[in-house]
Amino acid sequence: MASRKFNLCHEASFCAENTPVTVVPSFSYKSTLPLMSSQRQSSVGPFVAGMPMEVPLWIAKVLQQRKLAQIQIPDWLSPESLTATLTEERQENMLTDTLPFYYFEIARSLQWAMDSKSTMIVLQDLANVRTDKIRSHFHEMSKGDLEKNEGELPEITITGICSIELNTVGPFLQRAFSDYGYLTKSQKQAAGGDFEGEGNTQGSEGFKRPSSLGSRLLKLRKKALS
Repeated sequence: MASRKFNLCHEASFCAENTPVTVVPSFSYKSTLPLMSSQRQSSVGPFVAGMPMEVPLWIAKVLQQRKLAQIQIPDWLSPESLTATLTEERQENMLTDTLPFYYFEIARSLQWAMDSKSTMIVLQDLANVRTDKIRSHFHEMSKGDLEKNEGELPEITITGICSIELNTVGPFLQRAFSDYGYLTKSQKQAAGGDFEGEGNTQGSEGFKRPSSLGSRLLKLRKKALS
């Protein structure tokens, strides 16, 4: 059986499973259960029947599937809240910063536990609007900042960007910056410019290939998580 390629979307879905969610257990267990690794918790428990508590998403799913607990769907994931966020995204120029970094992956993971099918429709519309907004911002930047910087890739800061947007626009940005760098280098060489002039420490090729995009996207991801 051919193995599936482990890409950024799979990584995001895996990381989202560590997100704390609230469950209401239907059993009691006095001891704590140690976890091998977790970003926020080193153990879970004790469990008290009927008392809400936070556990990682992957544990919450196991408990509910075994009818040992009921997951409380986060407030931000309600149809009313998502609709309000979608309206805000359509009206505002900047991205809203009220959504969790892994909002799309969390919602998809909890899809089976939600009653309303319309929630996923609104969620997909929300992700599309946010992605289109980011593409529009980069298009505007390409008409301004990139032309002024004469081949230098500008630092990019995006407040409120989430995992799904990074994974969606990442390949587009990688290709766009790669093409921009190649064309800039070609134009300078055609004009007879010394692309390896004074102050350039970017290597024998005279241009640092936009493999640095990965570090830029990583900076965006870390900023979004902070």
